[in-house]
Amino acid sequence: MKKDYLIAIDLDGTVITGFDNYDKKSFALLKELSESNKIIIATGRPYRSSKYYHNLLGLNTPLINYNGALIHNPLDDKFPKYMITIPRNTLFEIIDKNRDILINLFCEVEDDIYLWKNDDLIKPYLHLDGGNLHVGELCEILPTDSNGAIAISCKGSEVRLQKFIDDNYKDILKIRFWDNDQFVISEIYNPSATKGFGLKLIADYYKIPKEKIIAIGDGHNDIELLQEAGISVAMENSHPDLLQTTKNITKTVQENGVYHFLYEFFKK
Repeated sequence: MKKDYLIAIDLDGTVITGFDNYDKKSFALLKELSESNKIIIATGRPYRSSKYYHNLLGLNTPLINYNGALIHNPLDDKFPKYMITIPRNTLFEIIDKNRDILINLFCEVEDDIYLWKNDDLIKPYLHLDGGNLHVGELCEILPTDSNGAIAISCKGSEVRLQKFIDDNYKDILKIRFWDNDQFVISEIYNPSATKGFGLKLIADYYKIPKEKIIAIGDGHNDIELLQEAGISVAMENSHPDLLQTTKNITKTVQENGVYHFLYEFFKK
């Protein structure tokens, strides 16, 4: 069987559905493969809500959290921690200048959560378990630069938010939007923070060449991850932009897509 590969796996939409339903078949194969390969988790989630899956797979490898804004290995002090942040003053200004369209916003510094307004609408996105929640005007409670921010805004506000970021913070911030029928969800982040950046750091640390790197994902935030891999794989129902980055398409998470690709690659 093939061995000594670095396999980077996105979580949500790739091996997880909803917030906590995981693809048991794919997880079982990943755990088996981890005995002779390096498996890493690459996710937009904070560490606190990916730790369970890291432990479930029995991994001792680094994690890519916050889409590359935090790269660390909590089980190995020898691996250097990388933190990429956005200036806290930019968040103060975003709120101040867009209060009429913003519903709520929160940012994080590792496992500290700084929430503008305490309401139920945003709670599913906070991953509160294991986090330290602080609520109030960010200019009063946020003590340092953050790993990034998630905003909820009124339907149809994408163009205005995009223009505001481009006009004021073009070189230091980027914004991307998630699908939602009721409101707009956006992620504000440092353009240097990508899963691909994290994957390259980890591959260099383990001295694994690009041709022995496999990356599997489904979202727009996985584009750089797949580009950094010699073997890139997109889920069948991936973001259209991601599907254009690779010829390797596997089944959906509901159909155990990760399992099917890895079984074909490693077992046949």
